[in-house]
Amino acid sequence: MSINFKSGYKVIFLIGLVLCFASVFLDWYYFEGVLDSGATIMSWVYNALFGWSTPFGEENLFNESYRPQNATMPIIIVMFFIVAVFLSSYSTLFHDVEQGDNILKVKRFNIITLSLIVLIGFFVLIFPLFFLLPNALYYPFMVYYDSELGLTLYYSIGPGYWFQVVSFGCTFPYAMFNLSVVNTFEKEQSTPEKFVNTCIRSAKELFDLDKLIAQEELAIESSELKLKEEPKNEVEQVYEDFLAKRGRK
Repeated sequence: MSINFKSGYKVIFLIGLVLCFASVFLDWYYFEGVLDSGATIMSWVYNALFGWSTPFGEENLFNESYRPQNATMPIIIVMFFIVAVFLSSYSTLFHDVEQGDNILKVKRFNIITLSLIVLIGFFVLIFPLFFLLPNALYYPFMVYYDSELGLTLYYSIGPGYWFQVVSFGCTFPYAMFNLSVVNTFEKEQSTPEKFVNTCIRSAKELFDLDKLIAQEELAIESSELKLKEEPKNEVEQVYEDFLAKRGRK
């Protein structure tokens, strides 16, 4: 039984895209403070699409004092990510260079897919390094107990972020495989056989026998006409005058 590796890659890739899209609407990070009595007095949740949110109002000054600062990804990046997910899904389902689709169009879609892979890597690596850790938000999880306040702080990564991690593993193989296929088809368009055929066609145009004969005849006629039109030199003219005088005698 043969295994169609491309179909397997494609199915896994589509699963990865579903996880990518779902991750945008799920929580990425939890930051909570719980008293020894079990009461939660501080809670912040991060979502890539909606930013940081809390169930408490602004009157809870203790909760506000723990509000993460400068720890939100630009919304424009998130929106571009969503668009890239949809375009990658469309190209995967409806465009295939092996089925005769336009290679330039497939290549453009492949660039979008590669951009999506870069964005997933950005979320997985840059989010904790440049948004969490500078704000003392530990990664991937940590429990810290403050004995003076009788407060336990919980830092933990949410399902949205883990979906991103899994989706990277699902989408990367097919993206690289598809890139390899497109590059192969591009190379096949300029194979040695096609190059030789192109040279032969050029040679036929260059050495067209009928065309060469016509050009040669035209050149001969032009030369004869030129000779007739050219004035005779002085010696020839004197000789002809001499012959003419002898004839009259």
